[in-house]
Amino acid sequence: MSSRSSPPLSATEVYQRYAAGRPALRGVILPDLLPHVVCGATFRRPGRVKVLFVAESPPWSAGRQEIVRPQDCRRPDYPYFWNDRYETWHHRVMAPLSGGLAENLFRLLELRGKSRRENLDLFSDAGFFLVDTVKCIFRKNRRPAIPADLIRVSAREVLAPEVAALAPECIVLLGNTALAGFLEIEPYATALAGVGKITESPPEDLFEEHRLLCLPYPGRWNRRYLDRIESGFLSIRDLA
Repeated sequence: MSSRSSPPLSATEVYQRYAAGRPALRGVILPDLLPHVVCGATFRRPGRVKVLFVAESPPWSAGRQEIVRPQDCRRPDYPYFWNDRYETWHHRVMAPLSGGLAENLFRLLELRGKSRRENLDLFSDAGFFLVDTVKCIFRKNRRPAIPADLIRVSAREVLAPEVAALAPECIVLLGNTALAGFLEIEPYATALAGVGKITESPPEDLFEEHRLLCLPYPGRWNRRYLDRIESGFLSIRDLA
């Protein structure tokens, strides 16, 4: 009998296994639909990842329609970060944090491309990369909160090896789901032990010693934290 261990499961297999044991989430979680794969995120991975941003999960809709199949992830109205076909009003003057995740990040990083594709090129050229804590579609219109056990499974079995392979010089957690995910991954969990919520002031040595930055998700509902978000992104721009 061979003593070799079984190869690790793919991300799709991890989510399929999770969904199979939770019939109540049928139609809520789409384990086979991974927008980062459809949109070719790995092809934009820089050779040296200076800063890794960690978000929550891909959007569940394009316009007012739910995402159903892979081709939906390439629609020009699907606002997923890595969808370079998405077109928006990014060129207009916007109030801070008034756009989607990509537009808000590009603004905070002072990337001024003329299209989503150009900004993604500038993003990658600067040594930036972005991943989601949960990779598959989770329809938050049907269930607003991503289950804690899904975050845990995704962090341990999908995100942890991904971060290890990327070997980023600095990690920026955007929001509580990203924080919850990294609390499942060592050595980050130990470093983050004193952080309860993403909006709380982190330990003073978190960035200098562990190269971890915890920021509220840069969305319109977090404008009250704008000063903190902008201060964090100033530090990020200095790294690039």
